[in-house]
Amino acid sequence: MKNVSIDTHRKFLKINFFVLRYSGIWPLLPSAKIGWKILNIIYKYFNLTVYIFYLTTVGADALANVSDLTIFGCDGCFFFGTSMVVYKAYKFSVQQKEITKLTDEVYRPIDELFQSSDRGIVINIKRQLFYETIQLYNLYTSGVIMTFAIIFLVPRERGVLPIRAIYPFDITVSPNYEITVFYQFYCVAYILVMVITVDSTTIGLMRWLTIQVLALTNNYKNCDSKLTERAGLISPDESYKIFEEINLLKIKDQENLICKFLAFEEQEIKDCNDDFNGRFKTCIKNYQRIRKIVNDFNTTFSVFLLTQFATSLLIICLNGFMILLAESLTHNQWMSGWEYERNNNNQLSNLVTTSMIPTLKPLQFKAGGMFALSMSTFLMILKSSYSILVLLTTVVADE
Repeated sequence: MKNVSIDTHRKFLKINFFVLRYSGIWPLLPSAKIGWKILNIIYKYFNLTVYIFYLTTVGADALANVSDLTIFGCDGCFFFGTSMVVYKAYKFSVQQKEITKLTDEVYRPIDELFQSSDRGIVINIKRQLFYETIQLYNLYTSGVIMTFAIIFLVPRERGVLPIRAIYPFDITVSPNYEITVFYQFYCVAYILVMVITVDSTTIGLMRWLTIQVLALTNNYKNCDSKLTERAGLISPDESYKIFEEINLLKIKDQENLICKFLAFEEQEIKDCNDDFNGRFKTCIKNYQRIRKIVNDFNTTFSVFLLTQFATSLLIICLNGFMILLAESLTHNQWMSGWEYERNNNNQLSNLVTTSMIPTLKPLQFKAGGMFALSMSTFLMILKSSYSILVLLTTVVADE
């Protein structure tokens, strides 16, 4: 039987697992040659050494300039952001068995739903795959642009590194400078690849588990066998043909509806008790299965997600504090009380004017050297995020 799932809902999962294995996070498959397995282990510890050295050099620069908030804040963003990704990669490495088991429990029922004779569930699967494709392609594009921008497009003085750091050798001479730039390019590129891979794998689990919840919700509604027929399973080739023929732009709202009682496993179709009680018991069994998956997900990723939120909050607070100081610098200089100093010469006015000129170019953090985060932009982002959070909380509360 042809496995078409690797070309549909498992497409990006397959890519992510490939990256995890060949980036040294996970070991290679048992079928791989022994030479590749040895190289994989060497590459794993090579990357670990690279990032320990990277964090040490960036952290050393931050400590050496702890009195300069601009430098300390910039170094802190790189340090904590990289530390978060290293921790994510570590969690994926030590919990490989739990994660692969979890992905199988989430994706295997989708394989059955994909072969369902109900057109509505297939449309919903394709819509989710469409959203996943757009999201990941945007992430891939953003990652490439960000890596190139941080290393090559950020305006800096000649001989200055893209990322501030202190190294135990002279970086101003060639080829030390070129090697260090390439080293920083590798660090940024690898980190962004890991961010996309790890986060998209985690989001994918939540995305496709949502499809299972959608199917279960409709199954509860369709428990009456006298009113709703049971969906069967069609061949993989036929299901893939139907999947390819679906044009999401031409789909009407009523076509999204699931009109049959769906099967999460092939054994459910063979069940002879196709009455209300039999269907309802099947729904309870699937609910317990989904609930267990959610509990396993929380056990595996709760600390993982907490680290993500804590690091993001730390960086946001650091940026916000820096922006607040930058916005108030010019105002505080002007309000210093210089006008009360009775001085007939221009010495005082020249002193005030000279000190205020640099503040016309405010201290600010930049995203990739291209976007400056001002106080108004910062507050707008927080306001928008809070509005979305309130909306989501309200929706959950209403349900």
